Amino acid sequence: MMAFAASAQSGNPKKNAEKMSQRAQGIYYEVENESAADSVRYFRNVMDCVEYSLESDNYDRMPDGAGVTKLRHESDNFKRVAKLRPLLIDAGLYLAGHHYRQDGINAWKLYIKASESPLMKADNKNDETALAAFYIAQTSLLERNYKAADRYADIAMRDDDIAQDAAEIKARCMHDQMVTHEDSAKYLSVVAELYRSDPSNSTYFAWLMQFYGRENRSFNLENFIDDQLQRFPKSPIPWILKGETAMHAKRWNEAVDAYKHADELDPKQVPVIYNIGVCLMDWALETGRQGTKDHDPDTKEKVANLNAQARNYLERVQVMDPHRDKVDWVTPLYRIYVMLGDEIKAEELKPLVRR
Repeated sequence: MMAFAASAQSGNPKKNAEKMSQRAQGIYYEVENESAADSVRYFRNVMDCVEYSLESDNYDRMPDGAGVTKLRHESDNFKRVAKLRPLLIDAGLYLAGHHYRQDGINAWKLYIKASESPLMKADNKNDETALAAFYIAQTSLLERNYKAADRYADIAMRDDDIAQDAAEIKARCMHDQMVTHEDSAKYLSVVAELYRSDPSNSTYFAWLMQFYGRENRSFNLENFIDDQLQRFPKSPIPWILKGETAMHAKRWNEAVDAYKHADELDPKQVPVIYNIGVCLMDWALETGRQGTKDHDPDTKEKVANLNAQARNYLERVQVMDPHRDKVDWVTPLYRIYVMLGDEIKAEELKPLVRR
């Protein structure tokens, strides 16, 4: 096709427009009748037809020798591109998924090219440019083409539905290219913003923990949390991060206190309430072991008190998330009932415990 296009460039624009349109129409007939021997050829025909139609339109818009522009093939070119453009998304997915990764990327790039052409300016109500860009960014990241991945992720972020997924791609690009302190600081700011947008997202938290888990004296997790608490005193998110950090370190008292602060600021966060209950339960177990070791006569009362608090928080989760869509509260609540000696409620939950 490119050889054909190159030879056409030396001729009359209007003749070139007609040749391109005729070639596109021939391929369009094959696509309409699905005469290609296999899916790879079918999707390549779709791509060729769109490319020829766009080239025809490009020549068609060139003025003649008298400086007059008269569109002769706009209707045919528009019909073909409007019909086949949506198939380019599927073409990219199929080709990239069947060991033709570059062809897949080219299909998505062609979708964007078609969407940006004058031919389609009045037919962009169902435009999926952001989705095509997201697939290019995603595939480019797999190929470690970070420049392309980052550039197309920017385009994908224009669509609110996939903006967060696109931001994740940008974060991964930054992570894989970190070299200097400035690179690390920039990566941290992006990941921290992602975490602030969705504190219940385990991936974002894992990225933060991974970053701070490295031996790097330039960055300190506790300092980061303290900074966030100062900058966002009314936000539950830094308190959640503080709770997560303490929970992973098994500092139950500190974790419970941090999560309670978050709960006060936003009482609708089911994972936070659940974590308070789990921390109290684990705190009770540790108190029991330590009390037995120290021969503390008040151990039994302390353990019962902690378990009772844990029960209250987990029962609150049970009411807010009855179908366990967000957390699986059944097992810890069942164990609490057993430890508190509430046999009736324990038996009610027992069949639901996931083994």
